[in-house]
Amino acid sequence: MRPETWILPMLACLTAPLLQGIINRVKAVVAGRHGQPILQTYYDIAKLLRKGTVYSKSTSMVFRIAPVLILAVMLVATCLVPWGGLPAPLAFTGDFIVLAYLLGLARFATVLAALDTGSSFEGMGASREVLFGALTEPSLLLGMLVLAFTTGGSSLTAIAAGIAPASGAAKAAP
Repeated sequence: MRPETWILPMLACLTAPLLQGIINRVKAVVAGRHGQPILQTYYDIAKLLRKGTVYSKSTSMVFRIAPVLILAVMLVATCLVPWGGLPAPLAFTGDFIVLAYLLGLARFATVLAALDTGSSFEGMGASREVLFGALTEPSLLLGMLVLAFTTGGSSLTAIAAGIAPASGAAKAAP
């Protein structure tokens, strides 16, 4: 496995807050406001890392484990996706199905953590999360299956390689 395949997922994790800052600044400009600094998300992360944790007495270990599980799932999911023409660091046959299940596992952990608090407000948020998952996950899997059958690939790296020449040819055609 080439070492440069690991650089882009790590870069994606480090620059994700920057993307959120750019989006917030563009929204503010469109709304006619000055908006927050682009690096504000980094400032917020640094401030939150200096703080301690506060847990409700009504929560169990599920509430404490869920954020760690979600972070681990997102890091693995980032390594399953091919980046900029490079193969994915964790590429194998059927990895697009594993990606869909990993995203479902993160959603499940979020819902369990929300329901663990025992609050009706968090229950409503969990219900909305489950509804969005029920609407989006089948279309994600169907779209990935269509791409897999169209390109003849059975992994995200093969699917991306099968799509890339077609997209370049489509742009060049008049």
